[in-house]
Amino acid sequence: MGKNRTRESLIREVANIIVHEIVIEHTNKPESMHFLESETIEYRHKAKKTSETYNWNADDKEQVEKKALKLIKEKLATKYSDIIYLEQEAVSKLSDIIKDIM
Repeated sequence: MGKNRTRESLIREVANIIVHEIVIEHTNKPESMHFLESETIEYRHKAKKTSETYNWNADDKEQVEKKALKLIKEKLATKYSDIIYLEQEAVSKLSDIIKDIM
């Protein structure tokens, strides 16, 4: 898999981490918490493993952040339209994840 394809995969994984974290914090369904937490752990593990494949420069990180934020907004709007969150919350979590895994 080339670097561009790996980057797109990483974007999806990072977006899924953030979406699940936001849903965990704002859900009204406590019965789904365990599932969401386990999914978050799995996505984080996959993202960490994927990110170790290449060396990522500042442009790569910026592109991942931009595209992941767009994907996060889309997923939350379509799949979890009942969840109310602040965009700044997503941005903050996203920059923390990127610092952690890249």
